[in-house]
Amino acid sequence: MTGKKGREKSGTLTSDSRRFHRRSIELPILYTFTENINTCGGETGDISEGGLLVNLKEALLVGMKLKIEIFLPDFFGFKPIKAVTQIVWAPARQGEGWDEYLQHGLEIIEMDNKNSLKLKRLLRYIEG
Repeated sequence: MTGKKGREKSGTLTSDSRRFHRRSIELPILYTFTENINTCGGETGDISEGGLLVNLKEALLVGMKLKIEIFLPDFFGFKPIKAVTQIVWAPARQGEGWDEYLQHGLEIIEMDNKNSLKLKRLLRYIEG
């Protein structure tokens, strides 16, 4: 994901401002804050080599760093894809009694070669 330059009024990035092509896929994720051990869950909305859209039950702040695990379908035979990410856009606030998931944009800031290869294989599979 790139900076604010490509944002539309809705808070999403325009496709021409992205370095990486996005692919829509819903996969379960677990995330922890880099300074904490509490684990929370969510799911992906779309994914690319540079970042992902995730749906979370809580509103988090731009700039927060998260360790994430993306769980792949069983037929891949891979362990989860692991990465360190940073929130680059988030909902302005969370209303009281909110029951729906909130979308957040995450940029991948750290990923080892093994996990990067798993991500590339997943993206090739989605593309068909």
